[in-house]
Amino acid sequence: MFSMMLREWRTQRGMSQLDLALSAEVSTRHVSFIESERSKPSAEMVLRLAEALDLPLRERNAMLVAAGFAPQFGDSRWDSPEMEEVRRAATLLLAAHAPYPALVLDMAFNILDANPAALEMIGADRTVLGKVNLVDLVFMPGQVRDSIVNWSDVAEYLLHRMREGVRRHGPQSAMGTVMRRAMMQPGTAALSMVRSHWRGSVLLPLAFHANGQTTRWFTTVTSFGAPQDAMAEEITIEQFHPNPG
Repeated sequence: MFSMMLREWRTQRGMSQLDLALSAEVSTRHVSFIESERSKPSAEMVLRLAEALDLPLRERNAMLVAAGFAPQFGDSRWDSPEMEEVRRAATLLLAAHAPYPALVLDMAFNILDANPAALEMIGADRTVLGKVNLVDLVFMPGQVRDSIVNWSDVAEYLLHRMREGVRRHGPQSAMGTVMRRAMMQPGTAALSMVRSHWRGSVLLPLAFHANGQTTRWFTTVTSFGAPQDAMAEEITIEQFHPNPG
């Protein structure tokens, strides 16, 4: 129900009723009445509270539904007609980044698309797209994890990003599921207390050993601005750049 969902998100954001009221520009009394179900919010009020809580579009839709309203933002599948423009833009970015690796990821780090260099790096072909997860490749024992020379750095960085994803989307989101799976893998528990090393970092250095040679990279992340679709909001393009250092 909406009142419980609102209270859970407010608590997760570390906000009091007063904090939320000030951010949403409503009275504390009104927030209290909504949480205690003495007042039913309008769709406009639901969206105002969701904005004050800095919720992603997917979670804003969920808030609207819980309050008895229809979703107001798209929630398309990657392969749907609605995502054609986003797919086309992603394809152009992947091609433009060649011959260096680049990946398209969803919110939970599932690999939706990749250029040939990225597929070669993970030792796969296009048949795996949509079926393999980058976090699983990095954390689970196997070819990719074994090839990462500075695995602890990469793992710490991804843990930081996953924590941020869980903060944004909630512990029961797909991101929460992926993070819990990563935490079960060998060596991860020793990294679980590292929370500040990557805070504010822009670039991730990566040393990758394959075919008898070590290549060095740094990564950048690109997202689509001002989307009105939950899927489009969550898409990132991960690009690997040669690191001569």
